[in-house]
Amino acid sequence: MQDKTSPTSMPPMRDRMSDYDVSPDILEVAADLNWYALQVPPQKEFVAQKILRRYGLRTFVPVRVEYRHSSKKSRQLRLPKREVRMAVAPRYVLAGFERGRPLWFRLFNLPCITGVVAGLDGRPMLLPNKEVRRLIRRTATGLNAPEAQKHMRTHREFSVGDDVRVMDGPFDGMVVPVVAIGGGFARLGMTLFGGAVDDIRVPLDVLEAA
Repeated sequence: MQDKTSPTSMPPMRDRMSDYDVSPDILEVAADLNWYALQVPPQKEFVAQKILRRYGLRTFVPVRVEYRHSSKKSRQLRLPKREVRMAVAPRYVLAGFERGRPLWFRLFNLPCITGVVAGLDGRPMLLPNKEVRRLIRRTATGLNAPEAQKHMRTHREFSVGDDVRVMDGPFDGMVVPVVAIGGGFARLGMTLFGGAVDDIRVPLDVLEAA
């Protein structure tokens, strides 16, 4: 962070970006920056990113998109979940500095910064530039959860091949494998009447990972 950097020096485009947006030219400039992993308070990754951008820093927060209910009531009523953006690495923001030694004392005066990942010698650890660029390429558009999880119980999501527990209906309590998922239903593999059956379809919202 250089002395000449101030909130008023920020390009107008960044002011129009949301807290979650990735700068469209991030990969173009990433190779010329020194990258560090800054530590921030819990659930403040995007707030910290916004503040750091105002001070002229390039930032990157790897994001994943998951499905969550907006409230306890919406979960009880089984209303549709909504997309929620979450940090892949909670409490960390990657910050890119121009070549040279960052002014850490200025950085740590910001209320959103609680520390920086350090090496064995206790000094801020410079991240491998190649690995940072690889991470940006892989996660810049977000790691999206499968759309089927929109219908599944939160923190009890599952995939094809997983065993699930049936929580309601005529098969309540059974633990069986998932053969296929689609259209809000899972096709389950069961043994009924002494034979294997794999075409039993059950709504996703009455199943949970076993």
